Amino acid sequence: MAENSVGKLARRLFLEEGYNCAEAAYLAIAKDHSEAEKALGCRLVGGFGGGAGSGHICGALAGAVAGLGLFFGRQPGEPRADQLRALAKALSEGFEAEFGSVNCRDIKPEGEGFRQRCADFVEWSAQEAVRLIDEALVEDDDCG
Repeated sequence: MAENSVGKLARRLFLEEGYNCAEAAYLAIAKDHSEAEKALGCRLVGGFGGGAGSGHICGALAGAVAGLGLFFGRQPGEPRADQLRALAKALSEGFEAEFGSVNCRDIKPEGEGFRQRCADFVEWSAQEAVRLIDEALVEDDDCG
């Protein structure tokens, strides 16, 4: 996946198509998945918009973590998804390093211009998640 195009898609979904931050990040990451996976995922992450409605973990980050789950999550009855946990940690730590906090209430600006700034969080989260996915998939395919 080209992470830059995924980031731009996430930004467009957020700014132009009315999806919230979590939905936009998830849908951009899931763009090549089935309509059923996109629809279910969108429904599941929708409540994380605006920091789960209370300013907690940024919805863009939460949606991107859900996107990681599409690739590295487990099916019921399978062992724990340690790779997913490691990737989610890397994504969260990168987000905090980039923006100063993972919490919506700490990073979302006040006033009317917040959507433009939140679009930065959405774009970065989707783009970085895809970079991590691509990197991990290359490592999995490595024959050496």
